[in-house]
Amino acid sequence: MDNPDASSDTSNPGGIFGKFRRSLETTARDPVSRTQLIKFCFVGILNTIVGYGAFFILVNYLYYLLALALAHIIGVIHSYLWNKYWIFRSGRTSLAEFVKFNVVYVFVFAANAVALYICVDLLSVDPRIAQLLILPVITVISFSGQKLWTFGAGRREH
Repeated sequence: MDNPDASSDTSNPGGIFGKFRRSLETTARDPVSRTQLIKFCFVGILNTIVGYGAFFILVNYLYYLLALALAHIIGVIHSYLWNKYWIFRSGRTSLAEFVKFNVVYVFVFAANAVALYICVDLLSVDPRIAQLLILPVITVISFSGQKLWTFGAGRREH
C-alpha cells in the first residue's frame, strides 16, 4: 500500500495530473510532440472556424443548445479525421479509439454546454459571444484528452 511510485499510477488521484505534467514536459522537449501541438493548434483554428461557423449559422434558426449540439457533431467529425490521420497518424482501425475520441468529446460537450448555459441564462451574455469566450478552455480540455488518452501520449508520429 505504501508505494513510492504511486504518484505515477493513473489510478491514484494525483497520478493523472502527474501524467499530464510529464506530457507537457515531453511536449516542450520532444520535436515530435511539438509538431503535434503545432498541428493541433492549426487544426483547432480550422475546427473552430468550422464548428463556430456552423453554430453561428444554426443559432439563427434553432434553439441555441440544439445549435450547439449540431455544431458540435460537425466539429467532432471534422476533428476526428484530422487528429487520426494527420496529427497523431493513427493508421489502425480501432473501435476503441473511435469510442475514446467520442467520450472525450462528450465530456467536452458537457463542459461546454454547462458553461454556455451559465453565460447565456444566468449572466445574460449573447450566446455568440459566450461561445467565443469559452472556446480556449474547451480546446485545452480537448487536446489533453486526445493526446493523453485517445491516441496515447507515447505514440510517435511516422
